[in-house]
Amino acid sequence: MVNAVLIVATMKDEHRSAVPPVLRRSATPLPVASDLPHPRGRGRQAALFIVLALAAKLAFLAALQRPLGCDCSQIWAWPGDVRLNSRTMLDPYSLLHLIFGAVLVKLVRWKRPDWPLWTLLAAVIVSSTIWEMVENLPASIRMFGYSAGDPLAYHGDSIVNSLADTVIATLGALLALPVAGWLVALVAIGAEVLLSLWMGDGFLITLWRAFGG
Repeated sequence: MVNAVLIVATMKDEHRSAVPPVLRRSATPLPVASDLPHPRGRGRQAALFIVLALAAKLAFLAALQRPLGCDCSQIWAWPGDVRLNSRTMLDPYSLLHLIFGAVLVKLVRWKRPDWPLWTLLAAVIVSSTIWEMVENLPASIRMFGYSAGDPLAYHGDSIVNSLADTVIATLGALLALPVAGWLVALVAIGAEVLLSLWMGDGFLITLWRAFGG
């Protein structure tokens, strides 16, 4: 009888000391707070890239001695006054920059769906800056092959026009983010056709002139 009591008591002690499986610690160590991603830090990095890109563009255009604006008291160059293209804040070519930002952000979002908004905008602004700097190189201007008397002849951007082109590209990205990709592609094709018929110039015509004509 005594032995039976001892056996029962021992079993109760074992059950009492056992740790429930749910409460047992996992063998995998918990992540350290410093190793976790910091969305705010990524936003600061994106903002830094944006500031550096814009500062580089300003320095580049200043080194090329580009004018600040058109000195014409206009913010828009009408198709009938093409001599003001790339001098006023806005011109028909602004439509190309709007489409550029829209198409680029959809491509980046497709390849990097985890990127937050500020990182996407930084990608658009840095890409636009690179485009503007390459476009304004004297070698690029010569490559476009305009004749001296061509009213569409390109001589480089004013500082105001170049900055506005990047702002327009950013606006295009913001407008395109909630829109389906196929619709953005359709609008891009329509804009290219419209500008080609309207101005006799466009992205494809410019590429043909530079590399094929």
